[in-house]
Amino acid sequence: MRRIVGLMMLVVSMNLAMGQGEDPKVVLDKMSSVYKAMPGFHISFVQKVISESEVVDRFTGSADVSKEQFIIRFRDQHIYCNGSIIWTYLTESQELTIANFEPEDSFINPSNVYDIYKEGFTYEYKRQENLGGELVHVIELISTDEDSDFTNVIMYIGKDDSYLKAWDLIDYDGIKTSFEVSNFKPSQNYDAKHFVFDYDKNPVTNEEDFRN
Repeated sequence: MRRIVGLMMLVVSMNLAMGQGEDPKVVLDKMSSVYKAMPGFHISFVQKVISESEVVDRFTGSADVSKEQFIIRFRDQHIYCNGSIIWTYLTESQELTIANFEPEDSFINPSNVYDIYKEGFTYEYKRQENLGGELVHVIELISTDEDSDFTNVIMYIGKDDSYLKAWDLIDYDGIKTSFEVSNFKPSQNYDAKHFVFDYDKNPVTNEEDFRN
């Protein structure tokens, strides 16, 4: 019995050692290249806001992404971005806000989350774990930018496919915003018009345009 227990402990130790030996940059670079090779993709996600280990808010959403263009839908808000202009539409009140898209370095969205590690962060390989029945690499990004909204970003990257399965954003108050991908459709092709707000499909009762 002692031999069996000892063997099991040895196997666990070897697995942990293998996980700790992973190069985080290799894992992150592969993830980035996989997403950049796609013409576009669709994700459905569950977002949770966690404070002091309690879920204080939870909702679902989805996003269509093609390079720097995206649509994000959650609650009663739809955000369209064609790379240069961003439209924020409230579906219930039918209010529309238009602005030039000038993302700050700390702005994290589905079109750049797989690339944010390249600037303003250091990173560490933490472990491998099972997430939803899949083995993932867990990598922690630590912000080096004092103006960033987040101190840490934790990424859960599929070991077999290099897809980003989930990510956690942790702010200076220790509040964690957690995103978990519930459905992923890779290699989607979208027409450029897909990311432009369509007045014919979305009635507008009030509009504010803040473009220069």
